[in-house]
Amino acid sequence: MTRRSGWLPAALAALALVASGCDLMVATVTPTPSRLSRTPEPLPTAEPDASDEVPTPRPEGSGPDLVDAANALADLDSYRVAVVSVGLVPATTTDGTVRMSSTTVNGSEPRVRFSIAGLDGIGDGGVEAIEIGDEAWTRDAAGRWSKSPDGAADFDAAFTGLSPMDLATEFDGLAAGLQAAGSERKNGIAARHYRIESSSPVATGAGLTSGAADVWIATHGGYLVAFSVGGDWDVDGDGTATPVTLRIDITRVNDRANSVQPPA
Repeated sequence: MTRRSGWLPAALAALALVASGCDLMVATVTPTPSRLSRTPEPLPTAEPDASDEVPTPRPEGSGPDLVDAANALADLDSYRVAVVSVGLVPATTTDGTVRMSSTTVNGSEPRVRFSIAGLDGIGDGGVEAIEIGDEAWTRDAAGRWSKSPDGAADFDAAFTGLSPMDLATEFDGLAAGLQAAGSERKNGIAARHYRIESSSPVATGAGLTSGAADVWIATHGGYLVAFSVGGDWDVDGDGTATPVTLRIDITRVNDRANSVQPPA
Protein backbone atom coordinates (compact mmCIF):
# COMPACT_ATOMS: atom_id res chain seq x y z
CA MET A 1 0.00 0.00 0.00
CA THR A 2 1.07 3.58 -0.53
CA ARG A 3 2.02 5.26 2.66
CA ARG A 4 0.28 8.62 3.07
CA SER A 5 2.06 11.48 4.87
CA GLY A 6 -0.10 13.85 6.89
CA TRP A 7 2.67 16.22 7.96
CA LEU A 8 1.66 19.80 7.26
CA PRO A 9 4.69 22.18 6.81
CA ALA A 10 4.55 25.16 9.14
CA ALA A 11 6.11 28.17 7.49
CA LEU A 12 5.50 31.37 9.34
CA ALA A 13 6.74 34.68 7.89
CA ALA A 14 7.40 37.76 10.07
CA LEU A 15 5.04 40.53 9.09
CA ALA A 16 5.89 44.21 9.66
CA LEU A 17 4.33 47.46 8.65
CA VAL A 18 6.55 50.42 8.14
CA ALA A 19 4.70 53.61 8.93
CA SER A 20 6.16 56.82 7.82
CA GLY A 21 4.89 60.29 8.40
CA CYS A 22 5.46 63.47 6.49
CA ASP A 23 6.41 66.62 8.42
CA LEU A 24 4.98 69.09 5.90
CA MET A 25 3.54 71.61 8.30
CA VAL A 26 0.95 68.92 9.13
CA ALA A 27 0.54 67.37 12.51
CA THR A 28 1.90 63.86 12.64
CA VAL A 29 -0.76 61.27 13.28
CA THR A 30 0.25 58.04 14.91
CA PRO A 31 -1.25 55.24 12.86
CA THR A 32 -3.49 52.76 14.57
CA PRO A 33 -1.95 49.31 14.42
CA SER A 34 -3.70 47.11 11.91
CA ARG A 35 -4.44 43.37 12.27
CA LEU A 36 -1.43 42.65 10.11
CA SER A 37 0.90 44.55 12.34
CA ARG A 38 0.05 42.47 15.37
CA THR A 39 2.05 39.41 16.19
CA PRO A 40 0.08 36.49 14.82
CA GLU A 41 -0.83 33.56 16.99
CA PRO A 42 1.22 30.41 16.19
CA LEU A 43 -0.52 28.16 13.75
CA PRO A 44 -1.33 24.69 15.10
CA THR A 45 0.93 21.94 13.87
CA ALA A 46 -0.98 19.07 12.33
CA GLU A 47 -0.26 15.62 13.66
CA PRO A 48 0.60 12.95 11.09
CA ASP A 49 -2.23 10.80 9.89
CA ALA A 50 -2.10 7.18 10.88
CA SER A 51 -0.49 5.11 8.19
CA ASP A 52 -2.84 3.10 6.05
CA GLU A 53 -0.37 0.22 6.12
CA VAL A 54 -2.31 -1.56 8.82
CA PRO A 55 -2.03 -5.35 8.61
CA THR A 56 -5.29 -6.97 7.62
CA PRO A 57 -6.52 -8.82 10.70
CA ARG A 58 -7.01 -12.55 10.33
CA PRO A 59 -10.52 -13.85 10.92
CA GLU A 60 -11.21 -14.76 14.51
CA GLY A 61 -9.55 -17.99 15.56
CA SER A 62 -6.99 -19.35 17.99
CA GLY A 63 -4.92 -21.35 15.57
CA PRO A 64 -1.30 -21.07 14.54
CA ASP A 65 0.19 -20.30 11.15
CA LEU A 66 0.47 -23.65 9.37
CA VAL A 67 3.27 -22.55 7.06
CA ASP A 68 5.34 -21.15 9.93
CA ALA A 69 4.89 -24.39 11.84
CA ALA A 70 6.00 -26.48 8.86
CA ASN A 71 8.96 -24.20 8.16
CA ALA A 72 10.02 -24.52 11.80
CA LEU A 73 11.05 -28.10 11.00
CA ALA A 74 14.16 -26.58 9.41
CA ASP A 75 15.26 -25.47 12.89
CA LEU A 76 15.44 -29.07 14.13
CA ASP A 77 18.60 -31.16 13.97
CA SER A 78 16.73 -34.07 12.39
CA TYR A 79 13.30 -35.68 12.09
CA ARG A 80 11.28 -38.30 10.22
CA VAL A 81 8.12 -37.76 8.18
CA ALA A 82 5.34 -40.07 7.05
CA VAL A 83 2.76 -38.78 4.56
CA VAL A 84 -0.39 -40.41 3.21
CA SER A 85 -2.24 -38.44 0.55
CA VAL A 86 -5.42 -39.23 -1.38
CA GLY A 87 -6.84 -36.92 -4.03
CA LEU A 88 -4.20 -34.20 -3.73
CA VAL A 89 -1.51 -35.32 -6.19
CA PRO A 90 -1.64 -37.50 -9.34
CA ALA A 91 -1.50 -41.18 -8.40
CA THR A 92 -0.95 -44.53 -10.09
CA THR A 93 -3.03 -46.41 -7.52
CA THR A 94 -6.69 -47.12 -8.13
CA ASP A 95 -7.77 -45.38 -4.92
CA GLY A 96 -5.47 -42.40 -5.46
CA THR A 97 -3.25 -43.11 -2.46
CA VAL A 98 0.31 -41.77 -2.48
CA ARG A 99 2.73 -42.49 0.35
CA MET A 100 6.01 -40.83 1.27
CA SER A 101 8.42 -41.45 4.13
CA SER A 102 11.65 -39.61 4.78
CA THR A 103 14.50 -38.99 7.19
CA THR A 104 15.90 -35.47 7.17
CA VAL A 105 19.14 -34.30 8.78
CA ASN A 106 19.57 -30.53 8.74
CA GLY A 107 22.86 -28.67 8.84
CA SER A 108 25.32 -26.90 6.57
CA GLU A 109 24.83 -29.73 4.07
CA PRO A 110 21.22 -30.96 4.40
CA ARG A 111 20.65 -34.67 3.93
CA VAL A 112 17.48 -36.57 3.22
CA ARG A 113 16.58 -40.14 2.42
CA PHE A 114 13.07 -40.74 1.15
CA SER A 115 10.82 -43.22 -0.56
CA ILE A 116 7.65 -42.50 -2.53
CA ALA A 117 5.01 -44.99 -3.67
CA GLY A 118 2.01 -44.43 -5.93
CA LEU A 119 3.01 -41.05 -7.39
CA ASP A 120 2.25 -40.66 -11.08
CA GLY A 121 5.07 -39.38 -13.27
CA ILE A 122 8.04 -41.16 -11.67
CA GLY A 123 8.51 -44.43 -13.52
CA ASP A 124 6.23 -47.07 -12.04
CA GLY A 125 5.10 -44.63 -9.36
CA GLY A 126 7.83 -45.38 -6.86
CA VAL A 127 11.28 -44.07 -6.07
CA GLU A 128 13.81 -44.39 -3.27
CA ALA A 129 16.54 -41.79 -3.18
CA ILE A 130 19.23 -40.15 -1.08
CA GLU A 131 20.11 -36.47 -1.41
CA ILE A 132 23.18 -34.96 0.21
CA GLY A 133 23.77 -31.38 -0.77
CA ASP A 134 23.62 -31.26 -4.56
CA GLU A 135 24.35 -34.96 -5.00
CA ALA A 136 21.74 -37.70 -5.24
CA TRP A 137 21.49 -41.46 -5.61
CA THR A 138 18.54 -43.66 -6.49
CA ARG A 139 17.89 -47.35 -5.91
CA ASP A 140 16.36 -49.59 -8.55
CA ALA A 141 13.95 -52.49 -8.11
CA ALA A 142 16.85 -54.89 -7.68
CA GLY A 143 18.20 -52.87 -4.77
CA ARG A 144 21.19 -51.41 -6.62
CA TRP A 145 22.12 -47.77 -5.99
CA SER A 146 23.31 -45.49 -8.77
CA LYS A 147 24.34 -41.86 -8.75
CA SER A 148 21.96 -39.46 -10.45
CA PRO A 149 23.65 -37.54 -13.31
CA ASP A 150 21.72 -34.35 -12.52
CA GLY A 151 22.01 -34.67 -8.78
CA ALA A 152 19.25 -33.65 -6.40
CA ALA A 153 17.44 -31.74 -9.14
CA ASP A 154 16.19 -35.07 -10.53
CA PHE A 155 13.97 -35.64 -7.50
CA ASP A 156 13.29 -32.20 -6.08
CA ALA A 157 9.85 -31.86 -7.69
CA ALA A 158 8.62 -35.24 -6.46
CA PHE A 159 9.97 -34.87 -2.93
CA THR A 160 9.07 -31.21 -2.49
CA GLY A 161 5.48 -31.74 -3.63
CA LEU A 162 4.95 -34.17 -0.75
CA SER A 163 6.94 -32.25 1.85
CA PRO A 164 5.17 -30.90 4.96
CA MET A 165 6.07 -27.38 3.81
CA ASP A 166 4.29 -27.64 0.46
CA LEU A 167 1.32 -29.57 1.82
CA ALA A 168 0.82 -27.07 4.65
CA THR A 169 0.85 -24.23 2.14
CA GLU A 170 -1.98 -25.93 0.24
CA PHE A 171 -4.18 -25.69 3.36
CA ASP A 172 -2.91 -22.42 4.79
CA GLY A 173 -6.33 -20.83 4.29
CA LEU A 174 -7.65 -22.95 7.15
CA ALA A 175 -5.20 -21.57 9.70
CA ALA A 176 -7.19 -18.49 10.69
CA GLY A 177 -10.17 -20.61 11.72
CA LEU A 178 -8.36 -23.27 13.74
CA GLN A 179 -9.75 -23.53 17.27
CA ALA A 180 -7.80 -24.76 20.30
CA ALA A 181 -8.77 -28.32 21.24
CA GLY A 182 -6.47 -28.89 24.19
CA SER A 183 -2.96 -30.10 24.89
CA GLU A 184 -1.83 -33.70 24.48
CA ARG A 185 1.05 -35.88 23.42
CA LYS A 186 1.14 -36.63 19.71
CA ASN A 187 3.76 -38.89 18.16
CA GLY A 188 5.48 -38.85 21.55
CA ILE A 189 5.75 -35.05 21.55
CA ALA A 190 4.00 -32.56 23.84
CA ALA A 191 1.72 -30.61 21.52
CA ARG A 192 -1.19 -28.23 21.27
CA HIS A 193 -4.13 -29.56 19.29
CA TYR A 194 -6.22 -27.34 16.99
CA ARG A 195 -9.26 -28.25 14.90
CA ILE A 196 -11.50 -26.72 12.27
CA GLU A 197 -14.70 -28.17 10.81
CA SER A 198 -16.29 -27.45 7.46
CA SER A 199 -19.16 -25.66 9.21
CA SER A 200 -16.75 -22.81 9.91
CA PRO A 201 -17.04 -19.91 7.43
CA VAL A 202 -13.24 -19.82 7.32
CA ALA A 203 -13.13 -23.48 6.25
CA THR A 204 -15.78 -23.01 3.60
CA GLY A 205 -14.05 -19.92 2.26
CA ALA A 206 -10.73 -21.75 2.10
CA GLY A 207 -12.23 -24.66 0.15
CA LEU A 208 -13.13 -27.29 2.77
CA THR A 209 -16.83 -27.91 2.11
CA SER A 210 -17.19 -31.09 4.19
CA GLY A 211 -15.18 -32.87 6.86
CA ALA A 212 -12.58 -31.42 9.19
CA ALA A 213 -8.88 -30.74 9.71
CA ASP A 214 -6.70 -31.22 12.80
CA VAL A 215 -3.22 -29.91 13.49
CA TRP A 216 -0.78 -30.51 16.32
CA ILE A 217 1.98 -28.00 17.04
CA ALA A 218 4.89 -28.74 19.37
CA THR A 219 4.55 -26.96 22.71
CA HIS A 220 8.28 -26.28 22.69
CA GLY A 221 9.68 -25.18 19.34
CA GLY A 222 6.40 -24.45 17.57
CA TYR A 223 7.04 -26.97 14.79
CA LEU A 224 4.47 -29.14 13.05
CA VAL A 225 3.95 -32.50 14.77
CA ALA A 226 0.96 -33.80 12.82
CA PHE A 227 -1.67 -32.62 10.38
CA SER A 228 -4.73 -34.43 9.09
CA VAL A 229 -7.53 -33.50 6.70
CA GLY A 230 -10.52 -35.57 5.66
CA GLY A 231 -13.36 -34.26 3.55
CA ASP A 232 -14.12 -32.43 0.33
CA TRP A 233 -11.51 -29.87 -0.72
CA ASP A 234 -11.26 -27.44 -3.64
CA VAL A 235 -7.97 -28.85 -4.95
CA ASP A 236 -7.70 -26.77 -8.13
CA GLY A 237 -9.21 -23.56 -6.82
CA ASP A 238 -12.03 -23.66 -9.37
CA GLY A 239 -14.86 -24.43 -6.97
CA THR A 240 -14.87 -28.19 -7.66
CA ALA A 241 -14.99 -30.26 -4.47
CA THR A 242 -12.71 -33.32 -4.46
CA PRO A 243 -12.70 -35.99 -1.73
CA VAL A 244 -9.27 -35.83 -0.08
CA THR A 245 -7.39 -37.44 2.77
CA LEU A 246 -4.10 -36.18 4.14
CA ARG A 247 -2.06 -37.38 7.09
CA ILE A 248 1.32 -35.97 8.01
CA ASP A 249 3.21 -37.33 11.01
CA ILE A 250 6.53 -36.02 12.32
CA THR A 251 8.44 -38.46 14.52
CA ARG A 252 11.89 -39.18 15.97
CA VAL A 253 12.67 -35.50 16.40
CA ASN A 254 16.39 -34.89 17.01
CA ASP A 255 16.92 -38.64 17.42
CA ARG A 256 20.60 -39.58 17.21
CA ALA A 257 19.58 -42.62 15.20
CA ASN A 258 18.51 -40.34 12.35
CA SER A 259 21.34 -40.70 9.86
CA VAL A 260 21.63 -40.24 6.11
CA GLN A 261 24.80 -41.49 4.46
CA PRO A 262 25.85 -42.04 0.85
CA PRO A 263 25.17 -45.58 -0.36
CA ALA A 264 28.06 -47.98 0.11
